[in-house]
Amino acid sequence: MVETDALIPESLRALMAGRAADGAGLPDGEAWLRSVPKTLETLLGTWRLTPDGPSMHGQCALVVPVRRGSERLALKLAWPHAEARHEHLALRAWRGVGAVKLVAAEPSSWALLLERCRPATQLVEMSSLDAAETIGAIHRRLAVPALPQLDTASAWCGRIAERLTGEELPMPRRFVTQGVSLARSLAQERGVDATLVHSDLHDDNVMSVTRAGAVGGLVATDPKPVAGNLALAVAPLLWNRWDEAADAYNLRNHLRFRVDYACDPMGVAPEAARAWTIIRVLANAWWACHDARERRAPAPDLTREVAIIKAMQG
Repeated sequence: MVETDALIPESLRALMAGRAADGAGLPDGEAWLRSVPKTLETLLGTWRLTPDGPSMHGQCALVVPVRRGSERLALKLAWPHAEARHEHLALRAWRGVGAVKLVAAEPSSWALLLERCRPATQLVEMSSLDAAETIGAIHRRLAVPALPQLDTASAWCGRIAERLTGEELPMPRRFVTQGVSLARSLAQERGVDATLVHSDLHDDNVMSVTRAGAVGGLVATDPKPVAGNLALAVAPLLWNRWDEAADAYNLRNHLRFRVDYACDPMGVAPEAARAWTIIRVLANAWWACHDARERRAPAPDLTREVAIIKAMQG
């Protein structure tokens, strides 16, 4: 009998402590953790799996290396939240081309059985510009027709325009005004909801495999799928690896080069990626301020967000 409670790292317990539920009917972090041992026990039995090494985790999911006979796999159990709801649908649509292979899914348990991957050390060793180009190439392979079950970019634009109109942010008002205008304009563009897009692809969400279908031995993981425009996918490449950007001789040029390097293999116009980046950064700023108000905490420092917006303008 596997002691499934022991498969939960203490660092994950600490991370989930005090985390509020993501919506009505969903568990908060601590309630989810209490359910995990039983869920693991059920899934290990149903899928005939044996734990095969130390568990890992990110911000929202537990990953347990497992074996099924001679197969080396990974069991992923996500904390229930909106962005993970349709992960299995995106992975099934990609069929292992540019993305980690989905072996099985149990959506009611927020569980995925995946191929076992390795850390993408080659990506970490690249410069941020070369990494942006590589991730752009992965995005190109992931660009397939959108799925009807997904949230749409046009609907998201409408929500963020409404939020930005209704509340003040601690940044220049002209940026917010520009964001509202961009959100309304982009929502009306032709094909805005046509493509299945991984909306959170950056270095930490890329893994290494040795098989056909990978892009230079690399595949995307942890999709936050949306029915959208490929241009919206560039933004995470700017706010990740921020220390390198902050150390650049010319921050504006460095960030714009990241956009250009990603857009070339994607076949996306850099000006479109810059426009989507502005509203995505403003959306992040709105959420940061919203969370601070909910916690009655001081307003967040939006220096990074302002820097990115300035670099994307003009």
